[in-house]
Amino acid sequence: MMPLNFAILRESILRYKKTDAPSCSGKTSPSCSKKSRKEQAQAWSFLGNSSRSVSSSGQHKAQKAKNTRIDPVSQDVSSIVNSEITLPDSCQHPRQKSDNSSGVPLAEKMRPVTLDNYIGQDNILCNNSYLRTLIMQDNFINMILWGPPGCGKTSLANIIHERCRGSEKWRYSSLSACTSGVQDVKNVVREAQGALQLRKKRTVLFMDEVHRFNKAQQDIFLPHVENGLLTLVGATTENPSFSLNSALLSRCRVITLDALSPSSIRMILRRALKKLNVAVDRETKMNMGNGLKADEETSESDEEEDDLQYKETDEETKSTVQISKEAIHWLSEMSGGDARCALNTLQILMESHSSGVITVNNAKEALQRSHVLYDRKGDEHYNFASALQKSIRGGDDNAALYWTMRMIRGGEDPRFIARRLVRTAAEDIGLGMPEALTFAVSTMQAVQMLGMPESDVILAQCAVYLARAHHNPEVYSAMNRVNEHINNYAGPLPPVPLQLRNAPTALMKKLGYGHGYSAAPEVVQTIEYMPEALRNVNFFNR
Repeated sequence: MMPLNFAILRESILRYKKTDAPSCSGKTSPSCSKKSRKEQAQAWSFLGNSSRSVSSSGQHKAQKAKNTRIDPVSQDVSSIVNSEITLPDSCQHPRQKSDNSSGVPLAEKMRPVTLDNYIGQDNILCNNSYLRTLIMQDNFINMILWGPPGCGKTSLANIIHERCRGSEKWRYSSLSACTSGVQDVKNVVREAQGALQLRKKRTVLFMDEVHRFNKAQQDIFLPHVENGLLTLVGATTENPSFSLNSALLSRCRVITLDALSPSSIRMILRRALKKLNVAVDRETKMNMGNGLKADEETSESDEEEDDLQYKETDEETKSTVQISKEAIHWLSEMSGGDARCALNTLQILMESHSSGVITVNNAKEALQRSHVLYDRKGDEHYNFASALQKSIRGGDDNAALYWTMRMIRGGEDPRFIARRLVRTAAEDIGLGMPEALTFAVSTMQAVQMLGMPESDVILAQCAVYLARAHHNPEVYSAMNRVNEHINNYAGPLPPVPLQLRNAPTALMKKLGYGHGYSAAPEVVQTIEYMPEALRNVNFFNR
């Protein structure tokens, strides 16, 4: 039988609907019935011999329809629809794409489905941790997973998904705040209400990038988290203290995830290599550069694991590509604790090499650190500024230069760095080298005139100059003691003494304003300038 063309089939069904419409109203005349059968035969002619057999049997069915009062056209169509149609092999068995060409990123393929396969975050998922115990017992709680990219937030949510899949009391739903809105959350709430009423199942809602919702949008979660309809698991790279509203934070437990260590990244990479049936080149000697050092104990354990992996690999499926240990160590060190970055780089290396050994130079070419993890409006913005000022305060010119360049490479506004240096010159250098403030102000003006990238050396010079300058924060310390005294003073603050008040009018002079004050040099030094109640207070602690 000829292969079925679905486009022609669709056109034929539409044509049948058009021809069937007039014949279904009232009584059908023989001529109309004959005409309809003829049009149907033409419409289904693409079936070849089967159409002729159908049209030839139409007369017999029409004769039978006179006795049974059944529309012969309907009989013809039903016989065609119910007849066995042979589909092409490509339609019956669609070809499955291989893992390398499926388009799914390697990082997605390597997501763990159980806690035993989860690598890293031992501080929150160790054997005796409360979070691991709750997940293993299917007692999920409202929580916000906070950590840098690629540290395992989505993977942990994926494990919860797998636990819900086989649970009788939980169901799982996921959204991303990047592509979803309040209406999508409302749809999930309606589904959760139906599941709770009909199947007695509660809903775990995973909201990825939850900080993308503004604080007004986040209010949609509050009533449903409060009454237990939804158990919220949010993931964010931003500080929840700033990006989430306090009402939602009070109902959730914040779980902090750290960037993965190089050893954890190596374990993930080796697990991926095992999945890809790629062997590790054991003949290449470890020669780490760029200040990177390989742990000897780790290297020995990795070598034993490589040997076991090499023996377990099927000869028929073994890849013709190998990767050197040096390349694995370099990827684990330079991925910045981001497992997704390391796995994506490994996938690029595997797809760009058909044979041979992947060396560390290939890895360096694939993973070029063109950016530094930094957020100009988030936590890193303030953390780096604090590190810079404290390094200058401590007189560490090396650290001051490092943090300055980290901020510049991270894309920080150079004017912000310059303003921070001006503040540091006044706060920490102070009277130890008063010209440091002038130098910092000149730096800020030069940055405003030149812009980037020409201002990088100006900022670096100012940071090193301030770190090496003589420090005397006496004024800043005394200022803080004055503020503390004002804040903690019991009762009304003391008024300005009369001798210090200005007396521009005769009435004020009669009231005693300015009485006893003289600008004469021999008198100025003898006048009391502090309030009566604070005459014995010295904020400089002399």
